[in-house]
Amino acid sequence: MKHPFITIVVPAYNEEDMLRPCIEALFQQDYVGPFKIIVVNNGSTDATADLARSMGVTVIDEEKKGYVHALRAGFAAATGDIIACTDADTRVPSSWLSRITALLSQPETVGCSGIFRFYDGPGWLRLIGQIFGRFNYHLAGANMAVWHSAYLASGGFNPKINLGADVELGQRLKRIGRVIIDHKLRVDTSGRRFECAFFQTLCLYYLNDLWLLLFNRPLFYNFPNFRIPRYKSFRPAYKPLLVKMAVALGVISCFLWVAENTNNQLFGPVMAHGQQHEPLVALTFDDGPSRYTPQILDTLSRYDVKATFFAIGRNVDRYPALARRILDEGHALGNHTYSHPFLAPMEPPAQIRKEIDQASESILRATGVAPTLFRPPHGWRSPWMANELKKDKYTVVTWTVSPDDWQQTISSATVAKRVLSKTRSGSIVLLHDGLETKDAFRKDQTINALPRIIRDLKNRGYRFVTIPELMEASQILVPKNISLRP
Repeated sequence: MKHPFITIVVPAYNEEDMLRPCIEALFQQDYVGPFKIIVVNNGSTDATADLARSMGVTVIDEEKKGYVHALRAGFAAATGDIIACTDADTRVPSSWLSRITALLSQPETVGCSGIFRFYDGPGWLRLIGQIFGRFNYHLAGANMAVWHSAYLASGGFNPKINLGADVELGQRLKRIGRVIIDHKLRVDTSGRRFECAFFQTLCLYYLNDLWLLLFNRPLFYNFPNFRIPRYKSFRPAYKPLLVKMAVALGVISCFLWVAENTNNQLFGPVMAHGQQHEPLVALTFDDGPSRYTPQILDTLSRYDVKATFFAIGRNVDRYPALARRILDEGHALGNHTYSHPFLAPMEPPAQIRKEIDQASESILRATGVAPTLFRPPHGWRSPWMANELKKDKYTVVTWTVSPDDWQQTISSATVAKRVLSKTRSGSIVLLHDGLETKDAFRKDQTINALPRIIRDLKNRGYRFVTIPELMEASQILVPKNISLRP
């Protein structure tokens, strides 16, 4: 579909002061295909609806107050192949629709979103917006688009979720296909919420988003109303809201500390190190296979060292012969999810299950062996991830030593120094033969550091083993379908 028809939905409540620049920007698109603008008048008491009609756009009325109800009404009225969405206080660039179409045309893509900066407010606020607006990681209503068919297949916006409706929709869309967050898809929006109540608004949005990601339900329902004098509607609930935020922040902080602690057993059994009586070390490599994996395998072969590789399913599909070679040369092979999602443990159980199963199927198809070792992306875990892994009797493996060799600016000398200074008997060392699902990256920092790491540790009397061998030496139950000598 070269030039799909696009419907643009703009929810609006008492936006007569902000709406004109928004609509003017939408009319100035360089997109050569057809598009239509729908303004959803969400119970406005000012001239919002009249202004929109005077500018020649379609106006529909939704009397039920709430952002999610305006979105649902607008998306229900949409007739295009693509539904794009922005806010009434937002101004999009002229290339916005063209960029959206290019993103959604990528294979398996169902939705896209971008980043933000503020066009108003004091200088300090605009600077903060310029810096932190680049870190948007989810579908955001002021700058997003979805295929109409994918929106319907997902079930649409959840009417029970107002604040964070866009975030929650994005989580469900990921079960259908790919959701792209593009840093070149940038819009200018108003910083009025942050100008009126910076810290309260910051906590409100980000705690609510985290709560949605962790527990699949919002912490808050309503947006504070900043269209009336500052703090007038916000102050009556100020103290109870701060208390609620403080409690939520404490819960989330504890959760994240446990989730990223590689040796913490609270979310289920995890192997972060082996027994410390014998000088055994397990080298592990994440994120492959990649075009650099053969050089790492050649080095391991030259020094007669066996290691464990945690492979990403999508990369195995790209390099199936390398996955087979890993096993053929006596190394162990584990599951590292199919696409290495950034917030893998925060995904709903069904999506976690999909990531695990797809990776396992890719490895089985390439090698004939189903993996029973699993390493979560970034080492982050959650109770529902642990539950899904338990169903298939996976052994969850993290690490003891990480030199952060995934960093593209790090030197091989630094990688070697960090590994050699921290390794002890029973250590599991995390290195990388890939970088997520990327194909263009540098790996010489690891390739060049590896011979020195091996030589120095051998000179100290260490023996290199695979994770299954370390489990056996540590008297940890080895699953029956794990071969100690693949």
